[in-house]
Amino acid sequence: MLKLYNTMERKKEVFRPINEGAVAIYACGPTVYNMPHIGNYRSFLMTDNLRRVLEYLGYKVNLVMNLTDIDDKTIRDSKKAGMSLKGFTEKYTKEFFRGLDMLNIKRASSYPKATGNVKDMISLTKKLVDKGMAYEKGGSVYFRISSFKDYGRLSKIDLGKIKIGASVDVDEYEKDNPQDFALLKSSSEDEIERGIYYESPWGNVRPGWHIECSAMAMNAFGPTLDIHTGGVDLIFPHHENEIAQSVGATGKTFVKYWVHGEHLIVGGEKMSKSKGNYFTLPEVVEKYGGDVVRYMFISSHYRKQLDYTDAFAQNAKNNYQKLKETLENLRFALKEKDSKSYPKDKETLKALSKIRKKFRDALSNDLDNPEAIKAFHELVHLANKYLRAGKNSSVLKKMHALYREFADVLGLFSKVKDEKIPENILNLAEERELARKKKDWQKSDELREIIRESGYIIQDSHDGPKIKIV
Repeated sequence: MLKLYNTMERKKEVFRPINEGAVAIYACGPTVYNMPHIGNYRSFLMTDNLRRVLEYLGYKVNLVMNLTDIDDKTIRDSKKAGMSLKGFTEKYTKEFFRGLDMLNIKRASSYPKATGNVKDMISLTKKLVDKGMAYEKGGSVYFRISSFKDYGRLSKIDLGKIKIGASVDVDEYEKDNPQDFALLKSSSEDEIERGIYYESPWGNVRPGWHIECSAMAMNAFGPTLDIHTGGVDLIFPHHENEIAQSVGATGKTFVKYWVHGEHLIVGGEKMSKSKGNYFTLPEVVEKYGGDVVRYMFISSHYRKQLDYTDAFAQNAKNNYQKLKETLENLRFALKEKDSKSYPKDKETLKALSKIRKKFRDALSNDLDNPEAIKAFHELVHLANKYLRAGKNSSVLKKMHALYREFADVLGLFSKVKDEKIPENILNLAEERELARKKKDWQKSDELREIIRESGYIIQDSHDGPKIKIV
């Protein structure tokens, strides 16, 4: 049973998706206007971690992550660079995907761009204007916060500090000043000259930041989705505004579970170029390696601040090396093909089962990676102990299968190549998929266990089941 901390309720809740066995996730992606720093990737990695855990627990996941390629920052900085908005944002979109690959972050089902969904943003705005929840002023259209009685429920903002009727064009503003926000902004003469405008009932406009995510999320999933992820810095105003305009337009719950990741800080301070503690992902990966950086990020719970220091990174590197060395030892021992039984075999198999339960239970408890990693290191200790006492190939296969299972869920050791899957395993996987379609979950779980006992890991994804060999 998976439990997730829901920011809306400020507590852990049992996860129950809208559609049994399937999960719809919308993740706030990058604003593609500069080289992403390591703090950005902590949020993206949290979403990847969530997606992997859901797949591990048997869900099919449809993950949509947006790309903000038009907003105040992209327009401003593309002009400074003397580039077209499209050319400028495409450059940094490539950098974003390069970073995903460095950290072995699985690709989302889709990456909609804001510029490709402006027509829907204008339609959504029109609905709000027709309902009296938005108004035009100076060629821009603003959302009227006073029209949405639940405004502030997600962020717990002090509603007494709202300046009713005051309109602001900036996308980000102080936490004690939640004024009416721009849905569509009147394009300036300079923006029109650069081709950054869209025709609307209110003149030439371009979208505000908040309306972009509502339109793209509802395009992908309809009025209600299971999970929305992002960093804690997005709770207010961005996610608060998303809720107001989405629920305001549809009258339905926008998101069932809000999952937010904490900040990454450096040496106890907020990352800042002026302080000299600002690091891009390529810089850190070049120093420690992608798998080590991933391990470092996931070794801390997503709802706790991660303080990046050289000492913390070096400790992560040492612990990662222990995992890697044991994996290599297991793979080497498997080549020896020893089928002899050893006195500790039954005891070892029981211990494997207990460790697997610890690992699964930890991840099911609001993605408790630190506890899951503890279980992983218990497996390391058990494996090293068994490699000294006995090398029964049957036991080693199960041990290695569990090792690969843990590594795959955590996204580690991705460069180990898969081999050809035997026909009998493919047949079992097909039989299991039929059982899932019939909602025979007991048979599905039994077949999954048979496949695992045979030395293979099966994972359900939006693209169908995937089988990996030990």
